Amino acid sequence: MKKTISYLHAKKHNRQKISVLTSYDYPTTKILEEVGVDMIILGDSVGTNMLGYQDETEVTLEDMIHHTKAVCRAIENIFLVTDLPYNTYQTPGMAVENARKITAAGADAVKFEGGRIDILQALKSEGILVMCHLGLNPQHDQDRMRSGKISKGKQFSEAIELIQAAKNLESAGADLLILEKIPGKLAKIITGNVNIPTIGIGAGKDCDGQVLIIHDLLGLNDKKYKHAPRYFDMKSMVKDVIGRYQDEVAEGIFPALEHTNIIKESELSLVQAWCMEHEMDI
Repeated sequence: MKKTISYLHAKKHNRQKISVLTSYDYPTTKILEEVGVDMIILGDSVGTNMLGYQDETEVTLEDMIHHTKAVCRAIENIFLVTDLPYNTYQTPGMAVENARKITAAGADAVKFEGGRIDILQALKSEGILVMCHLGLNPQHDQDRMRSGKISKGKQFSEAIELIQAAKNLESAGADLLILEKIPGKLAKIITGNVNIPTIGIGAGKDCDGQVLIIHDLLGLNDKKYKHAPRYFDMKSMVKDVIGRYQDEVAEGIFPALEHTNIIKESELSLVQAWCMEHEMDI
């Protein structure tokens, strides 16, 4: 069954947690489908996790469309949200134009950072489902992130600003809300005072759902984050497997006979005879 925005809202109403992960490619998405994850956020984190970019501001619309198409080829049931990347929604008209390209590639909804009501209203007027993003905004908070001060909402004024922004976005038609790197008790207040699902990342257990970058979850990244426990050390496992392969190639163990295509002796004899006639080594 394809998971819809109504399905996600029903999970909030019924107090059932929403499971969310990032995915940027076909094989990973196939696995998430088999497990039954509710939602994928194809974030601009694709840049630093898949494309070797220095930060999220380097990600282009073409990058997001390319990866959206790849993910969609594997999706049957999961609800897909794709980011509008940096500098693609400065005006309402630009936001609508670029969001249409992303939804045409297969996304169920788009996500943008910040609390701009004019952008949200423009997208909603075109029937586009929208996830808004409050708290730490990686596209716009690079200086803050480099300084290590990544949490938002720890001071009274900032906390009230986030609560009001969440309420305003809901009133303007937001369908979903991601809360990033804010205090858990603040996220609980926001979640309890909006009727749309909140998805937390580093925002405590009281959000309606949780999202992690799958590379952090699997231990593929060197950097560790407080909000992202490593469920598995896949990097070490992959290095071990590749090392074994490299050793077997170097030692002539791989490929073994069972990995090799066979030619009939009768055909081989003909080939060898032909080679000898043409003074070739056999």
